[in-house]
Amino acid sequence: MVLPPVAQHVTPVQPLPGPPAPGAADIVVVVPVFNEGPTVLAVLDTIEQRVQAPLLVVDDGSTDGSAALLDEWSATSSARVLHLTRNCGKSAALRAAWQHLRADRDRGVLDDDTLVICLDADGQHDLDYLPTLIERAHQLHADAVIARREMGYHGAYKRTGNAVMAALGSIAGGMRFRDIESGYRLVRLGPLLHAQEFYSGHRYSEGVELAVVLARLGYRVDNEYEVHVPVARTRTRLRDAASHAIAMFGGWYRVDCWRDVAPRWRSRIGASAAAVLLLAFVGFLAIVLTHGFYLGNDSAQSYAHVWFIAHALWSGAGIPLRMTSLEAGQAFTFPYALLPWLPTALVRPLLGDWAVTASMIIGVGLLAVGLRRWLPRLASPLLLGAVLLNWQLWHGILQFQLPTIWAFAFACLAAAEFDRGRSRRGTALAIASMLAHPVMGAAGLLITALARIEQTRQLPLRRIGWMLAAGIVVTPAWWMFLRTPAMGVTASWALVTTAEIMLQRTSMLWWPWLCQRLWPVAMRWHAPVLLLGTMLLIRNVSASNPQNLLWRSLPRFPDYIGAGMVDPGATYRVLTMSNEEDGMAQLLQAGAVLAQEFFDESVARRSFGDTTTYRCFLASKHADRVLVQGAWVIRGTSNEVRVLDALVAEGHATLSYRGPAGTLEYLVGGAPPTSCG
Repeated sequence: MVLPPVAQHVTPVQPLPGPPAPGAADIVVVVPVFNEGPTVLAVLDTIEQRVQAPLLVVDDGSTDGSAALLDEWSATSSARVLHLTRNCGKSAALRAAWQHLRADRDRGVLDDDTLVICLDADGQHDLDYLPTLIERAHQLHADAVIARREMGYHGAYKRTGNAVMAALGSIAGGMRFRDIESGYRLVRLGPLLHAQEFYSGHRYSEGVELAVVLARLGYRVDNEYEVHVPVARTRTRLRDAASHAIAMFGGWYRVDCWRDVAPRWRSRIGASAAAVLLLAFVGFLAIVLTHGFYLGNDSAQSYAHVWFIAHALWSGAGIPLRMTSLEAGQAFTFPYALLPWLPTALVRPLLGDWAVTASMIIGVGLLAVGLRRWLPRLASPLLLGAVLLNWQLWHGILQFQLPTIWAFAFACLAAAEFDRGRSRRGTALAIASMLAHPVMGAAGLLITALARIEQTRQLPLRRIGWMLAAGIVVTPAWWMFLRTPAMGVTASWALVTTAEIMLQRTSMLWWPWLCQRLWPVAMRWHAPVLLLGTMLLIRNVSASNPQNLLWRSLPRFPDYIGAGMVDPGATYRVLTMSNEEDGMAQLLQAGAVLAQEFFDESVARRSFGDTTTYRCFLASKHADRVLVQGAWVIRGTSNEVRVLDALVAEGHATLSYRGPAGTLEYLVGGAPPTSCG
């Protein structure tokens, strides 16, 4: 965002005299002035005597008579004086100076290598250091040298504030700053004018913001040379410090947004829309993180398995192949998600169920890092905003597709390593991807390999070989995944259904890749694309099921579990509402063995045509008890409770418990019908 020029507040000034290049000046000095009547003339005389260079003085609307003193002084000096008609702040004063220096460069009087020296008019900058600073700029080939002040002349409050600002500037600039607020600095004119496109400058923020922008643009900035300051003076207040912090991070954001975007296509609206999307996504993740047990279609599976693994580990039993508490003991401990379930189980005793919630957010963070490494252009917030327009990414988190998120994260990281020629690291990460989810990990690796083929127009045989080797290593994970009892139902899905699910989930990878590929063409229309995409995203959210963010885990069978009714020797079929499967996890922790897994295919919430069909179904699940949640009785959409009551009437079942919370327990007896097969 380039602010409107301040020339309308500046009195005309004569251009810098002198012939065009190659006679361009090596140095030019800029001095901003605001109400410095007692010191300004002595400082300017000293500068003229000590520094043989053109001098540009900017009066920032002084009201103490400094303006008249400058006019009188300039009549006998070769220096130029600019007058701002009102006080606009140091940043505006310097911006006005940069505009005039730009004109001088265009005339050839200055060039891009000219060192622009900024000195304050209060005498706090010791000119004895100037030759050393200039020499340092030449020796280091630095684009900017910012003198580091020896801060002993200030109190603890100012020193602490300066250290905090330097730390924030280091984060925003991507390099270490020791004194980012120092006004004693030298900057080459070319980088200075380039950086001016990206900083706003508010009151006194120009110095810190310029330093961040220069660093983010890749210019070499030196902030190591320490100088003594003879005048202990500062006008910075706490609110100015807050403004500076915002300005520094704003400069970082603008550089990342517009570095590769032509000035005529830069849009404040587009940058704002991208910022809103980024902040909304971070807020969305923060809300998820507030849940100890997050409720989503696929969440209870992860919470229950992590609990079981942690219980087995910390009881000294090791990790059994089968999870004896699910599917009548036929479920696997790791149908997938060896990563991240195993490491999450290690910290569960400290963090409880929240460890699983945190692992989802960590997985999303790994996915973001992986996408950024695989697709470097995603460093642009504008492009990242376009990636966040993908509703399936939000939906995957809402539904708590934890293994899929981790699988895609490792696939991206593997692709980044393969693309950089680091095959061993890539293979290790490919193995991790398929350990997280064999199918989704393999799909992610395939998509990233196809992207590489499209980019290079070559078949990466070496990479394919390493990926096949990774697939062989994870053969046990494939075996457990394919042998999971619920796969019998999944295998019967129509091809269209399977393809639709794969297309939706893998959009977490192919959509970012598509955005990057189209970005050189689409960036000129980024503002309308982001605005329209945001509206469509809002529509998807409102038309979907985002209430998960508001739901909280509650005791689903408080009466039954509280009364100690759980029989570890029985096998329970459990009827709970979808997204309330935390009740199944609660039963597991109370010692129950369930006749189902957490997959919807295994739970099989459906209606039954007759009692014989239902008895055959219970026999296939090895269930001898049916436990019904109170909410199911009220809101359940299948006829299973009515069929159970019919079984009671036939003498094949007994209603053995009716709790105050509405929980029902049915004991199912007798041999299954001979027609079951």
